[in-house]
Amino acid sequence: MKHTPLFDQHVRDASAVINLKGFARAMQYRGHVMEHRSTRESVSLCDVSHMGELDIKGPDALTLVQKVITNDAGKLADNQALYSVMCDVNGVVLDDLVCLRLAADHFIWVVNVTKTDEDYQWVLKHAHGLDVQVSNISTDTALLALQGPESREALQRITKADLATLKYYWFTQTVIHTAHAEVPCIISRTGYTGERGYEIMVARDLAPLIWDELLMAGRPLGIVPQGVAARESLRTEAGYLLNGNDMDGQTNPIEAGVGWVVKLSKDFIGRDALTRIKANGPTRKMVGLEIDGPRTIRNGYRIFRNGKEVGHVTSGPLSPSLTGRNGGLGYVAAGDAKIGTEIEVDIRGRRSTGRVVAMPFCTRRVKEEPGVRTWSPYDVRFSESHVWAGLEDETKDVIAIGISDFGQRSLGDILSVDLPKVGDRVNLGEAVGWVDSYRRAFDIIAPVSGEVIEINLAIVQRPAHINAYPYAREGVLKVRVTTTREYEELLRFEAYAEVVRRLQLYDEWTKDRRLT
Repeated sequence: MKHTPLFDQHVRDASAVINLKGFARAMQYRGHVMEHRSTRESVSLCDVSHMGELDIKGPDALTLVQKVITNDAGKLADNQALYSVMCDVNGVVLDDLVCLRLAADHFIWVVNVTKTDEDYQWVLKHAHGLDVQVSNISTDTALLALQGPESREALQRITKADLATLKYYWFTQTVIHTAHAEVPCIISRTGYTGERGYEIMVARDLAPLIWDELLMAGRPLGIVPQGVAARESLRTEAGYLLNGNDMDGQTNPIEAGVGWVVKLSKDFIGRDALTRIKANGPTRKMVGLEIDGPRTIRNGYRIFRNGKEVGHVTSGPLSPSLTGRNGGLGYVAAGDAKIGTEIEVDIRGRRSTGRVVAMPFCTRRVKEEPGVRTWSPYDVRFSESHVWAGLEDETKDVIAIGISDFGQRSLGDILSVDLPKVGDRVNLGEAVGWVDSYRRAFDIIAPVSGEVIEINLAIVQRPAHINAYPYAREGVLKVRVTTTREYEELLRFEAYAEVVRRLQLYDEWTKDRRLT
């Protein structure tokens, strides 16, 4: 059984570690239902380092990619990604994958764990005679999936890139700050849950640093680690297909419902076969299924209509505890695929009534933008009193002021906020307001001098927003300064991170002497 680089974290924190497709995987941490709902309502973190990665580089890289996948990689800009399938000459799906274009002549694919070696040999075979280098970098690479409506905020407070500018199926090459190192990585706005989310590709040995840092940064947002049980139910609810279940050695992309990734305007392996299939129409179709009563459906269960077998279940179960419905995915004959068609599913020798339903079972929110926009900590300045200052680009003299991520974490849950009035004068080094937390009161020491022009009333009404969104662009208040010199003399994030590191080290040295 193979281990991902996060095996120690799974053994430490998961309630069960299982052998899944040859890898030691965490089945669940806090509970399947909780992890599923946390992804839908807040944010979760999943280790998907079992996935394979292929690196394709060289003058003929695009020629090779275009030859072996059905989608059109020629339309990709640098730092853009797409979803595709790879087919044989008969149009049968070999694997589905995400293709990232790093440069004009450089691609990375993320492929399925059970198909990595086969995919690698298939691509190598078709690279013969081309000026291209194909490498299987799976053993050197880790992949983490951060998913949920609060995913951007959890990641933004520790990454250099401005995630507000990162669109769906684009990626950025950046760094993530951890307590031990600045970690280079690729952050893509992709995922497998139907929620807004990100996937983080990083060197294998550095993955534990990011895992631990994200779980700490995301605590005020309710982050939970996610096991494979929730990952499976989330992708099924979102109507995403799993290679080996919903796509196998007998499946073509047209019947699987992913015909939109088949671009017949270009040449690729399997194009002629898929042209015929599309023209004639598929003989079966992938559909959503819902059954009556308290029973659940699983892969392999047979589907009947009017006493005749018309298909089989490929993915399930979706239970009422997760979605309020008993459902799953499956194939039925094309003539029986209309929404509302009554069917029966054979469950361990007994048939349960049900029907064909629309997919997905939930609203996909992958393109939704969060209501709160925050700074990257790399884009603001800091004082040693754990107050940050962000200069608004549009004005050049308006500075937002707030409490740093470390500052709010050291205080704990913030209960109340007391701030000056609009028009008040603030002076560098003097208290401009204070917050109260369960642990203690904290003076907000002005990092610059100027006139208060705006108070964040949402923070006054909901002080816990400081914990959830420490780098909100509105800050706690805004000041118009007469000069930006004081701002420019504040610490950059790298220097402030060193201040925090020393404080944390001091805590380690002195913890045996402290009672609280």
